[in-house]
Amino acid sequence: MKNPVGRPKLLDRENLVNIALCQYWMNGIDNVTISSIASLANVSRPGIYKEFTDEDGLKYEVLRKYTDILREFVIPQYNSAKDIKTIYNHIYSTIGFNTDKTYFEGISKVKDILPSGANGCFFENVKLKKHTLDNKTKSEVNNFEKFRRNIFLKYLKELQETGQIVSSLNIDEIYEFISAQISLSQSLALNGMNKEKIKIIINKALSAIVTPKYTIN
Repeated sequence: MKNPVGRPKLLDRENLVNIALCQYWMNGIDNVTISSIASLANVSRPGIYKEFTDEDGLKYEVLRKYTDILREFVIPQYNSAKDIKTIYNHIYSTIGFNTDKTYFEGISKVKDILPSGANGCFFENVKLKKHTLDNKTKSEVNNFEKFRRNIFLKYLKELQETGQIVSSLNIDEIYEFISAQISLSQSLALNGMNKEKIKIIINKALSAIVTPKYTIN
């Protein structure tokens, strides 16, 4: 039986999350209203609130969909990575460069989730807006950051042991520095800076922690 004309259809949770992901990614997680998502999904606002409790609940579900993909397909690439070029290629990928898949495949295995015209990494885009988020979504940002940190620390320790990163530097501080460069590259890209210029900035920044033999200019 078809829905009566004008009556919103029953809520398809997965479809709504996919629509919200696309909208949040394209326009910014703090720039999209529940009303606009409801309209695109052809469902009612009360239906969304009933399904997700509140806007924070929807944002959490959307972010969790993306971070689950990163947990399964992207971050584990660092478990077998042994070259500093992995982190270079990772950062390059978030600003629109094709990567050398010898070192980093990125999200290419699940690229069908990428909205057409999306900029950068959705997680990093959300992280830049962390101060605007409510508790549940903010907590997922923190949880994923902790997960990523633990994987990265093992990778960075190996780079230090093989002479690719300056040995006198503290591993935790190296991680914070790299995390800051990823955020910086996202911020510059979102503000319209040419990706070639961003690449130069990132290469210069990483030269502070990478030994001369392995520095990329």
